[in-house]
Amino acid sequence: MVNITLQVTTPYLTYAEYARASGLPYNTVKKMVYEGRLPTRPKKDPRDKPLINVQALVIEAAELELVRQQALIEAAQLTS
Repeated sequence: MVNITLQVTTPYLTYAEYARASGLPYNTVKKMVYEGRLPTRPKKDPRDKPLINVQALVIEAAELELVRQQALIEAAQLTS
C-alpha cells in the first residue's frame, strides 16, 4: 500500500501569488486558467478576485502519483 501525506498551507492563491510560487509568468497563469488547465475557486460575486485552487492541484497530483505507484507495483509483480 502507498501512503501519501501532503500539507496545504494556503488552499487558494491569487494569479500573482501562484505565478510567483510556480515561477510561471503572470500572463501564462491567466492563459492556463482560461484554457481550463488550472482550477479556480468559484466566485460568489463578479467583483471577487479570481483565485487558483491549490488544494485541487495537490489532490490531482496525489492521485496521479498514486496511479503511477500502482503501475510500478503491478509491473514489478509481473516480472517476479
